[in-house]
Amino acid sequence: MKLQIKHFFKTPMLLVFVAMIVIFAFGALGTPAEINRYAIVTAVGIDLLGDDEEVSGNKYEISLLTFVPVAQQNFAERYKMISSKGRSVSEAMDFAGLHIGREVGLSHVKMVVLNEELLKDDVSNFLDYLIRSIQLSSSTKLIATDSSAKDFLSVAQQLDSESSIKVSELISYNKNYVYGTDSSLETFFKGTYGPTKVGLMSFVSVESGEGEGISASVIDSQNGGSGASGGNSQSKESSSSQTKEIINDGETLVFKDGKEVLKLTGADVEKINLIKGNYRTGAIEIKHFTDVVFNDANLTFEIFDQTNNFKVKFENGIPVIYIDTSLTVRLSEVENSGESPKENIELLAMTDEAIDAIIKEVKLSMSEGIELMRENQVDIADFYTSLYNSNRKAFLKFLEELEDPESYLTHAVFKASVRVYSK
Repeated sequence: MKLQIKHFFKTPMLLVFVAMIVIFAFGALGTPAEINRYAIVTAVGIDLLGDDEEVSGNKYEISLLTFVPVAQQNFAERYKMISSKGRSVSEAMDFAGLHIGREVGLSHVKMVVLNEELLKDDVSNFLDYLIRSIQLSSSTKLIATDSSAKDFLSVAQQLDSESSIKVSELISYNKNYVYGTDSSLETFFKGTYGPTKVGLMSFVSVESGEGEGISASVIDSQNGGSGASGGNSQSKESSSSQTKEIINDGETLVFKDGKEVLKLTGADVEKINLIKGNYRTGAIEIKHFTDVVFNDANLTFEIFDQTNNFKVKFENGIPVIYIDTSLTVRLSEVENSGESPKENIELLAMTDEAIDAIIKEVKLSMSEGIELMRENQVDIADFYTSLYNSNRKAFLKFLEELEDPESYLTHAVFKASVRVYSK
């Protein structure tokens, strides 16, 4: 025993370790848990108040979806929504902390929801507070909605508490599909402050009644419900409830210089994404197709892989953009209005006629996507960078000769080649 004690005092690192335990460990045991100090915020909603509220000096309403830990045997997530008003976003956030009784931390925020009324002004005006916060992750998703952000988070609260579907995960999964958009703080401001000055934001609707979205039963706040925590059966007796649905069909808002200039449908986004090539999967539909196998059939081909290569050449001072696209597809659905084919569809579906029909459909979609960007002078595919990097001197000279440099897509020539492979 004496030898062990003697060896202990001859080891300096052990002495340092013991000193650290004495100084820090006992003090940490007496410190309150951080869960009692900070509010875990998973989503932030921002609404612009009406003129009647502005008389009192308040301009913004902030809604916070907070995670409430509950000690129980089985794991269950509980959420509570807190709202506050203020003359600025930062002031409303401070008031929210007073209502909660805890410090508001933004490190766990997964999405920021903006009411459509806010987007009539420069977006950076009310996002300034959030982008200055060192706690907020740059991967936080940006969502615009036609309802109030408060109502949107009320539906999200119910879904997150009672369903396996989470709205934040739904938006994150968007970018994998041909009609989806990767809309985060990083991508939005990277595009807005980049050479194209174009930023994108996902647009999600909130509708009442039965539709095509994911739904939750939400307590009507006008009849006494506060939407404080999900699944409170007692409050349903004194408050009427209604079913509201979140509709996510690929609609996207396009901003230029921070201001909204265009709303794209899911079909429009699909056309542009076929040009950009930054998605993982999707589908191509060929209607009224006839060949040796099919007679007036509607065919749906699932996309398993897509690769785009861009090449730029300047011919007589005019930029020519070559887009080389490779698609790997597989027939996934057949709606045959004529006689059902007797042959093995799996083996005979990818005839030369079917491949030509897919190539024609993809080229048509690309052409319409380019025309959409030309008409609105929004370079969503960021051709500016490809042109600048290919030949900086020639591109700048090309811009100088244009009456309106913003219309460079109108004067550029596009040539596309599409190759289709069967899986």
